Amino acid sequence: MNTNGRILYICHDCTEPSGGVKVIYSHVSHLVKNGFPSFVVHINEGFAPPWLKSNAPVLYVKDGLRVSPKDIVVIPEDNKAAIRAFKNVQARKFVFCQNHYYIFKGIRNGKSWADYGISKIFCCSDIISRFIRSVLDIDEVPVIHNTVSLEIFKPREKKLQIAYMPRKTPGELDFIKNLFCVLFKQYKQVPWVCIDNVDETKVAEILSESDIFLSTSIYEGLGLPPIEAMACGCVVVGFHGDGGLEYASEDNGFWCEEGNLVECARTLGYAIGLINKREESIEKIKLKAEAKAAQYSFERQERELLDFWGKEFH
Repeated sequence: MNTNGRILYICHDCTEPSGGVKVIYSHVSHLVKNGFPSFVVHINEGFAPPWLKSNAPVLYVKDGLRVSPKDIVVIPEDNKAAIRAFKNVQARKFVFCQNHYYIFKGIRNGKSWADYGISKIFCCSDIISRFIRSVLDIDEVPVIHNTVSLEIFKPREKKLQIAYMPRKTPGELDFIKNLFCVLFKQYKQVPWVCIDNVDETKVAEILSESDIFLSTSIYEGLGLPPIEAMACGCVVVGFHGDGGLEYASEDNGFWCEEGNLVECARTLGYAIGLINKREESIEKIKLKAEAKAAQYSFERQERELLDFWGKEFH
């Protein structure tokens, strides 16, 4: 192991909950625990995500960050400013891609990562890796899979309510909700509970007690809320957003044709009907979903991280 250099994960200063930020902190925590000198790097001095609890060490650009040629700088795929700022910095530069749909926020107009001195790409899902290898013609794109905090995302006593995340698709969500109310007037008293802008513990609490999670995922690299809902024993109805194809299957949720809002509203009512009747098929779906979510363990992420960085950090 290179004892003189560091692994520096550049991170957006996100005041609102962000799955991508949470994953970066998870990486750094694992690495530090295993003896790798690793840091999250934020822009503004003293910044800490107010919605995230973590002991990961943090450095700040505006506190006079100095980068050594022995350091490895890890940049998010969508951080155009950082990709440009580190172009001529004498250090190894990697990109950690968490969403292939955000790649061209970072590199544009036919430019490649290599044009900015970036020598390695790694990512968080098989879907992303396959895209980068096939479309951008990069031979090797290792995957370090994301995790679900299975100690807090777990089933509790359920009640008939629909949990949802409106952040990326508020218009689509509004249409589905209103159409649902027209088609299924008998269910208009079923509560809808938002999981946006609350900390991870509250998200887990809401999902754990909700019968249903409505997924309006779109253009995802993976999509954490649906797999977290699956871990909580929710019946997931809706869209996988492409990235969710890594975990979505016909036997672990009611996955709809992407963008078909009418089908989604109808399927939501159908699923509630099955839940009310306590159909055996619902329990089978929930068991399959929980089993799939259990694969997203911290142990797997740690194993993959150590394998990757053990080869790269020397």
